[in-house]
Amino acid sequence: MTDLTLDVWQFVRLMVCMEESLNARSGGRGSDLKSLYDKWEDLWVDLDARLVDLGKHDMDAFADLMMDQEVVLEEVTAREKELVRQEFDKVLRQIKARLAQTDDPADVEDLSFERDEIVLTLKALGDRQHGNAGGRPGSAPAGKPPARPGGKARK
Repeated sequence: MTDLTLDVWQFVRLMVCMEESLNARSGGRGSDLKSLYDKWEDLWVDLDARLVDLGKHDMDAFADLMMDQEVVLEEVTAREKELVRQEFDKVLRQIKARLAQTDDPADVEDLSFERDEIVLTLKALGDRQHGNAGGRPGSAPAGKPPARPGGKARK
């Protein structure tokens, strides 16, 4: 087992994709994906509520949380990493489809950034010798406060 470090925006993308996958399977009861979603659900619900609140009241803090902070998912098994890879593959396909449909320069820039970072994350996830799977190579800076047990938010 290893820890998995993701940028907050990547964790948001991952959890939304997991929800979509589970909804497509009528909840996915008893599945490995449902078990993984349940493992991270408390962290996800708290983080999502925080993002919604910041989005309404403090866009600078919202942007900081989404783009400049990380989530550390602790004790991720090889099977869980494979599920994360599968979900990020879906996210990547969604991003590529949206890129193919837009001509808006700002959308192209944002989606291209996300695509490139997800590709890096997928490469890191494919390397089973390294525990860090964040969009940025290397481990996250030390001294970032934990959000809650089982997963941590880092700045």
